[in-house]
Amino acid sequence: MRTQPPDSERVTLRGGLPGTATFLYTGADGSLIIELYDHSPQAEKHFGNEVAFLLHVAPEHKAQLLTLLHDPAAFSGDGSDAELLALLRDRFRDYHDVQRWLDANDIPYRKTFDSRA
Repeated sequence: MRTQPPDSERVTLRGGLPGTATFLYTGADGSLIIELYDHSPQAEKHFGNEVAFLLHVAPEHKAQLLTLLHDPAAFSGDGSDAELLALLRDRFRDYHDVQRWLDANDIPYRKTFDSRA
């Protein structure tokens, strides 16, 4: 079972399908976690409860994410996890947008599934 951070340390993306939400947060090991939380009737029907699909980006790849997300002309950030989460929130609509961008930029991640979200 995963440990969710307090809401103050978790960012919610603005898009996605009805009955889903995408959360971004930092894991206990320092990794970036992109979570697709599915609480739709379809999840209940097919899985028997709410579920979550998670992408884990290792801590050593977060600097690369910051470099790719920054506008070099406007860079004034501190490189913190809060800055990374804010940049991701401002750029992406949902889990799938982030995953496509990670793939397009060859940023490795690990996928997991929580059948008891």
